[in-house]
Amino acid sequence: MPVLNGGFDMNIDAARYTVRQSFQIARELQSLLPFLKERCDAEEYRQYAIDIAKAVDAVSVALLNRAIETHPDLANEIENRISTYGHYF
Repeated sequence: MPVLNGGFDMNIDAARYTVRQSFQIARELQSLLPFLKERCDAEEYRQYAIDIAKAVDAVSVALLNRAIETHPDLANEIENRISTYGHYF
């Protein structure tokens, strides 16, 4: 794919889908935390929490940021929908 403005030249629909999937992945990873907290000792839980945060950040950098770099107008769209509806759909 050609490169555009430091990001990939993805169409807006693909970028929106990528953003939604990025948020879904983050939610699913974060949903592990209560489960792990109940089943792990404090140190093991702390390490899982750190690793999950790293994974969420990696998804954000790899997918979410790339979509927004390609379509900067998405940042406002995401903010507006989250402010209005509590999530991005």
